[in-house]
Amino acid sequence: MNIGMMVRGVLVGALLAGTGTAFAQDAQTAPSVNSIIDSLKVEGAEQATGQTRALRPGAASMATTAPAPAPVAQPAKPASINMQINFDFNSDRISGSSERVMANLAAALSSPQLQSRNFTVIGHTDGKGSAAYNKALSDRRAASVRRYLIDNGVSAARLRAVGKGESELLNANDPNAAENRRVEILATGG
Repeated sequence: MNIGMMVRGVLVGALLAGTGTAFAQDAQTAPSVNSIIDSLKVEGAEQATGQTRALRPGAASMATTAPAPAPVAQPAKPASINMQINFDFNSDRISGSSERVMANLAAALSSPQLQSRNFTVIGHTDGKGSAAYNKALSDRRAASVRRYLIDNGVSAARLRAVGKGESELLNANDPNAAENRRVEILATGG
């Protein structure tokens, strides 16, 4: 497929726990429903370890360890998850190549194990284009993922969508890098 026809959005995230193992996702496989559930049901004490996991190609090489927390007890950080979602170029339309990833995400968020959790879908863009345009595009992409999840069984009351545009680049050294174009799923509650 012509890379110019596709823009990658990456469900990126954060502070998951325990082993610090990165989930690798190659271009042909999607993360399993169970791996998504396990990542998003992590309890507070484990979340504060500073370890990251990702569920997308090449993520293992980007896994990091945050500095050790201060001796003072820190509040637990919400669990979030990294996955790869493709969008049509300059669009909020989720590409057909992401159907399996999105189906597994919807199944996981609808599962009994995550019923007590709410989720925020956070859209991000790279640094190309104006800040205003990127903010609007990130809003639309987050809303598109939210709409897909609702259409596939996740209660609308449990989902919120927000866009941050280019304000939180994952790779600040390369503002146009593909990993900056992403949608983050943040778990709250439960």
